[in-house]
Amino acid sequence: MNNESSSEAVKAVTDGSEEQDSLRNAIERFSKAFRLGPHMMSIIREPDYRYVDVNLCFLEAMGFNREDVIGKTPIEIGVPENEFRQQIEILEAQGAQGADQNYEGSLIMKNGLKGTVIVSAEKIQIDNQKCILFAYNDITEIKRMQTDQIVQLSKNLKLEEDLSKSNQLIADSINNIQDGFFVLDNQWHLTYVNKKAEELFLKTREELIGQEFWTVLPQARGTLFEVNFQGAKNIGLPTIFESLGLVHEDTWFEVTVYPSQFSMSVYYRDITERKLSREKLIKSQKETALILASMTDCFFALDKNFQLTHINRAAEILIGKSGDTMLGKNITEVYGLNATALRHYKEVINEKKSATFEILSEALGNKWLEINVYPIDSGMSCYFQDITDRKIADKEFARLEGLNLVGQLAAVIGHEIRNPMTTVRGYLQLLGGRPVNAALIPTFNLMISELDRANAIITEFLSLGQTKETKRKVQDLNDILSNLYPLIEADTFTQNKQISFTLGEIPSLLLDEKEITQLVLNLTRNGLEAMPQNACLRVKSYVEEGKVVLAIEDEGAGIPTENNSKVGTPFFTTKANGTGLGLATCYKIAESHNANICFDTSSRGTTFFICFPIPEMTA
Repeated sequence: MNNESSSEAVKAVTDGSEEQDSLRNAIERFSKAFRLGPHMMSIIREPDYRYVDVNLCFLEAMGFNREDVIGKTPIEIGVPENEFRQQIEILEAQGAQGADQNYEGSLIMKNGLKGTVIVSAEKIQIDNQKCILFAYNDITEIKRMQTDQIVQLSKNLKLEEDLSKSNQLIADSINNIQDGFFVLDNQWHLTYVNKKAEELFLKTREELIGQEFWTVLPQARGTLFEVNFQGAKNIGLPTIFESLGLVHEDTWFEVTVYPSQFSMSVYYRDITERKLSREKLIKSQKETALILASMTDCFFALDKNFQLTHINRAAEILIGKSGDTMLGKNITEVYGLNATALRHYKEVINEKKSATFEILSEALGNKWLEINVYPIDSGMSCYFQDITDRKIADKEFARLEGLNLVGQLAAVIGHEIRNPMTTVRGYLQLLGGRPVNAALIPTFNLMISELDRANAIITEFLSLGQTKETKRKVQDLNDILSNLYPLIEADTFTQNKQISFTLGEIPSLLLDEKEITQLVLNLTRNGLEAMPQNACLRVKSYVEEGKVVLAIEDEGAGIPTENNSKVGTPFFTTKANGTGLGLATCYKIAESHNANICFDTSSRGTTFFICFPIPEMTA
């Protein structure tokens, strides 16, 4: 072998060694990449299709140990048979160097869970053994997300469909409601109007959409519309106001403005009928309040807690306080409520029934009140009036009725009694004139004096029942009093008492001298009888409040309170030998002179006041 041949032989051996080294290095790199690769990989031997090798990622993902897989077929570890058969058929169709890329298959784990993988398969040869290399890309999570997205997309499409139907329904409803509705953008342009709004504007939708509101209705400038639209836009809060229509000027609208970031919705409602009804109601309430305020009867209303909710002027005057200081307060705080009234008020509120009663109110100055109380939803209403004058009149009427009864009795018994008495008196005088009856003369005289006393009582009694015309003439009351002074002074002297006459300057009056004399003597003698020794009886005359007053004041013990209402009643007396006709006669004389009698009494004495009207000719 020459040198050239030797060199070629050496080169051949060297090349073969290098190829083997290169192949060994390639196998090592493939083995390393197979074991540590980030994707699942497995190698299956042909033709029995059993695993000869799997990488670590495959085992971890599938949950198997190596001994669970090596020597087994894919079908034995859970790969669906149809999928595996289909994969092999595809590979066989590609020939000896066939490859199948991106085949979607199932991933069955040891615990039975399933996943989805993208499988790539390629035929390879290892140690002169035909094998198939499988690479798996786990897309289970991606697949789940895609499924979820598809489901969500389906839901969204359904929601959009439902929303579209709902929006269309809302749009149809808004368009056909009987109230006006329109929308403005931030530049005050109309972007939507419903049918009613077209009627309000007297224009079609085509004429309105895109137009500026102030151009469509220039008369809205400077009105409540501009003020409230701008205010709602500035503060970003809904605003409600009432106004007459800008086009339909005889129609009242309630306008509600709903501002948002990019637009403003305006809602019109016709409230003409409600407005008119409200105005009628307000007018009616004002008229009712005016009627209550102008009533001469007193009125107030209480809620269920007895707090004053209304009071008229008449009640303010009677109570003596302004309504502002009483409203909202409990009635018991306003004045001392009578126990009888409080009981009735509670019955009205609790039992829902009306009540009518009379009380003497000490808190209101001993005034007699007639009260009518009615239940209402909020509590009760109370109407009451001062009937003090009526009570006095009733008392006077009762007194007059008593006098009338006396008159009727007098008319019946006057002659029937006096005639027998006259006969008896005459026989007593006749018997007293006989000498045989001389010893009985004192007895006869006593009997005659008693008959005379009874006759005097009957005479006074008959004077109450007489309806004779009073003979009055213009004269000075002071003259009558002056003429009586010596007689009254004599009475006071004999009783060891004193008298004081203070006669003021008074006008002349229409008087019957005899009746006034009787009145003055009755009152002065009553006063003297009521006083102890050394006490003083005072007689005064003066003018007060347009009337001439005769005042007769004693220093006695006063009239007991329980007898005040009986003063002037016929036959009522506190004297041991009184007839009870003296004061009754005084009241009758005063009545015949259109005068009235009142009195003031206490433990320091009693004063009778006789008030005479001044005739117009002397006033």
